[in-house]
Amino acid sequence: MIQRQAFFLTAEKGQRFCIFTPSLQQPARAAVLYLHPFAEELNKSRRMVALQVRALAAAGFDVLQIDLFGCGDSSGDFADANWADWLADGQLALDWLRENSRGRLWLWGVRCGALLASDIARRQGSETSLLFWQPVLSGANVVRDFLRLGVAGELMSGQGKEKLSDMRSRLAAGRTIEVAGYGLSAAMADQLSSVSLACGSDGRSKSVFWLDIGSATQLSPPPAAKAALEQLQAAGTAVRYRAMPGAPFWQTSEIELVPALIGETVALMTGSENA
Repeated sequence: MIQRQAFFLTAEKGQRFCIFTPSLQQPARAAVLYLHPFAEELNKSRRMVALQVRALAAAGFDVLQIDLFGCGDSSGDFADANWADWLADGQLALDWLRENSRGRLWLWGVRCGALLASDIARRQGSETSLLFWQPVLSGANVVRDFLRLGVAGELMSGQGKEKLSDMRSRLAAGRTIEVAGYGLSAAMADQLSSVSLACGSDGRSKSVFWLDIGSATQLSPPPAAKAALEQLQAAGTAVRYRAMPGAPFWQTSEIELVPALIGETVALMTGSENA
């Protein structure tokens, strides 16, 4: 039976809520740090992530989940968060894993969490393996999509017709943009806009497992993703890409599951550890 441990880690800015799910096999194959998506995508992904964590624990992996500053049950307000805070949180969690687990370290990022995983890996003194679920290719895309969501929300509510350019002007003036209850600060928007998956393409991460969700007829990487994959490979990173049909669970109105994604993740990771 899987025994989860919930606790708080003390950070420079308050407490970070964590859940540690130990491997059912001892010793564990490896240790995994999960880094969640941005804003409401975190909540939309919870069910899929919980099922994946259980599957990984059953397959022999220790898994640590952390709510970043301003997210979930951790200290702080989302509007006060910045990229440096989240990098520090990731390092805090990695340090805890190194002390409490054994074996190779994996960073598992979903959507914007993949950007964070890539940036954290680049800063490590030792190699880490990366698992991406539907990664966002750049922080600029995160900001763009967040603002577009705000524009769409205003149009649907009939309360205004603010344009994307107007929102960008407000950020440029140092103001915070609020969308669906989440505040995006000018500082976070600026820092995010400088981050891309290429940040991790310096050879520190020797293995990247990139899993996408697509339609049944489009299971090859789209052009932008293909270019990012080629950048990683050019830097000496071994990249394995998989795409499978399924619903974009991180944004659907109803909770959606993609069982094939869970099975493929376990197969890839256990195969890598057995190699």
